[in-house]
Amino acid sequence: MRPVFLLPACVLACSALFAPLAFAHAHEGKATHHHAAAAAKPAPAPAPAAAPASGNKVGTVYDLSVLPVFTGKVAQFLPSTHGGINGFILEDGTQVLVSSEQGHAFAGLIKPGDTVDIRGLKGQTLPILRAFLITSPRGRSIEDSVIAMPNHSTEMLAGPDLVLHGPVSMPLYSMNGKLVGAVLQDHSVLYLTPAEATRFADLLKPGQTVYAVGSGSNGGLGVAVDVREIGPSLEALTPVAVNQPPPPGPAAGSAAYDIIPGSDAHE
Repeated sequence: MRPVFLLPACVLACSALFAPLAFAHAHEGKATHHHAAAAAKPAPAPAPAAAPASGNKVGTVYDLSVLPVFTGKVAQFLPSTHGGINGFILEDGTQVLVSSEQGHAFAGLIKPGDTVDIRGLKGQTLPILRAFLITSPRGRSIEDSVIAMPNHSTEMLAGPDLVLHGPVSMPLYSMNGKLVGAVLQDHSVLYLTPAEATRFADLLKPGQTVYAVGSGSNGGLGVAVDVREIGPSLEALTPVAVNQPPPPGPAAGSAAYDIIPGSDAHE
C-alpha cells in the first residue's frame, strides 16, 4: 500500500513548491502590462504660458518709457489752419508739438486748464517739446509716433480769408526748431514758411504789433492763418510766399506717365 500513495504525495509537494513562483510571474506580467498602458496614455497638455506684460499701448513699436516726463498746465491750443491742432502751449510758455494727424485726438483728450504729463524730447535752447505720449489728469493717455506733416501743404490752404492783428505774445517754432510764425496775445496763430518767418523775424518778436491776412480756420479750437500778407499795419502789408503745390506730372495715358523720374539714370 505504501508505494501506491508515494506518487500523489510527491505531486502535491511539487505543486506547493511552484505555486508561489507562478503567482509571482503572473503578478509581474500584470505590472508590466500596467506600466505599458500608462506609458501609452498621452501626457496632459501643458498649461498655457502667461501672456507677457505690455509696457506700451498697442499702436506703437517704440519703447516710450525711456523718455523723460514733463508736467505742466495747458494754457491754450496751437490751432492749425485746417481745423485741428498742432499742439498746445503750457503756462510756462513751452510749446508742446504733436503731429497734425493726431491733433484731433489730443484735442479730445485735454483742454486748457488741465495739468498733463508729457513724455517727449525738449528743445536744447528753444521752448519747444515734441510730445510722444500725453496723459490727461483723468488718467487717459494717447501716443503719437507719427511723423508730422508740414504746417503748409496744399490741402491746408483752403478756407476763408481772415485778417488777424494785435501784439505778438511769442514766436512760433516747428518740431525741428525753425521759426514758422507767431502766437498773438489774443491766442490766434500766424503760420509762415521758415524762409518768410526769418525774413520777418523782427515783426514776430514779443510785443510787436502785427497785421496778417490769409486763409485758415476759425473754430472752437482757435484761430489760425496761413499768412499771405503781413506788416505792421493794414496800410503796410507785404505779400509773402507760401508753399506751392508741386508741378503737375505727365497726363494719364501719355508715354511719360509710367516713367519714374530718375529711373533711367541707373542700369
